[in-house]
Amino acid sequence: MVPLPVLQGPPRNFYDGPELFGPVFDALRDNVRVGGIDSDDLAGLDEYHPLGRSATLALADLASVADGDKVLDIGAGLGGPSRVLARYYGAEVTALDATRRFCSISATFCNRAELTDKVKVVGGDALGLTFIDRSFDVVWTQALWQDIEDKERLAKGAHRVLKPGGRLALFELVAGPGGELHYPLPWADDGERCFMVTARELRRLLFDAGFRERSWREGAEVVSACQEAVAGVYGMKAGGGLPGVDLTLVMPDFHKRAATLGRNVKEDRIGLVQAVLTRD
Repeated sequence: MVPLPVLQGPPRNFYDGPELFGPVFDALRDNVRVGGIDSDDLAGLDEYHPLGRSATLALADLASVADGDKVLDIGAGLGGPSRVLARYYGAEVTALDATRRFCSISATFCNRAELTDKVKVVGGDALGLTFIDRSFDVVWTQALWQDIEDKERLAKGAHRVLKPGGRLALFELVAGPGGELHYPLPWADDGERCFMVTARELRRLLFDAGFRERSWREGAEVVSACQEAVAGVYGMKAGGGLPGVDLTLVMPDFHKRAATLGRNVKEDRIGLVQAVLTRD
């Protein structure tokens, strides 16, 4: 078993829970290659954000992630996007997350998928980045910012660790004009742990942190881009994964929470933003 990374900062209450090795590897047992895992088999489980693998492929293309790019994936979760960026785009990824059980199984997945030379799993707080200044080509986030109350601090930290000309690539949920949110959601039982801002507010705080906009998509344009990203992709890369290897292993009531998220989007209470910004 891969050693558990050392965590910095307090645990994330909503994501606390039992270790995931038993349920996940029970689900994989009849499909795992001898001695390893095909990372695409996990696509239904480890793409822990709306629109799944298609959103990862669309954002990687929008951000022009390329071979050798040093990427910091903040809020990497179970590590699916990090492994996609390493496997298909040739990036060298630091996968940062504050949730102990996510880091633990993500490191094991990387080991079994023979990606440890390209993905380093690190336990740590998004608001306490310990990396040296100007050390990454890309800072990457997906469905993270609604979890973070101090967004200005996150934006400034992301700006600090990017090299000049580096890109902030994000696919995020924002507050829409439709009113108060319905709960529970995949990341929160109620409004106490949900810190959404509007797309306009997110844009402004990123500008205030020193970023310049390269690409900005919202709503239907995001969904269309994600659909286009997988239009010519075949096999597991498209994001189907193995049957039964899905997010219910992490969150037994995931389908209920996902349905509530869908209702919020349909009622315009939640919107989608996909964007790339740069540091001078």
